Amino acid sequence: MIPKNDNNKETQEIDPKDLMAVERATTALIGTAISLIILGFIVEKFELFLHIIAAELKGKHGAEIPQLSHIDFYNYLGISIVIAGVFLSLYTYRYYVTWIKHLQNREINTDKNIYFVLSIFVAIIGFVLVLSMIII
Repeated sequence: MIPKNDNNKETQEIDPKDLMAVERATTALIGTAISLIILGFIVEKFELFLHIIAAELKGKHGAEIPQLSHIDFYNYLGISIVIAGVFLSLYTYRYYVTWIKHLQNREINTDKNIYFVLSIFVAIIGFVLVLSMIII
């Protein structure tokens, strides 16, 4: 029995190996999204840790500590990483549905852009964190 899609075009059954490959890729993207959300949460909570240290040091010395003047930076960085993780998790569903349609129609149309964007974003996060350790 050949299933039909919304456009009344005949589609073929999906090879189980191809379906499992798409599911593995989708699971990897979800894992990456979860990792980004956790990383953003950790970076944002590091900002809270710096606030506590600043309050302790300010209480002991009574003056503003210039090394801790960049605390809000980690708040914004953490929030942006969490938002990127949320967008990636939403994109993952679109990725899965698109690939199922491609497999039903026996088409191959790879979406390499998500991997490029994800790689660039993670590299930028790493670069910003390294700069913050060196400069700030």
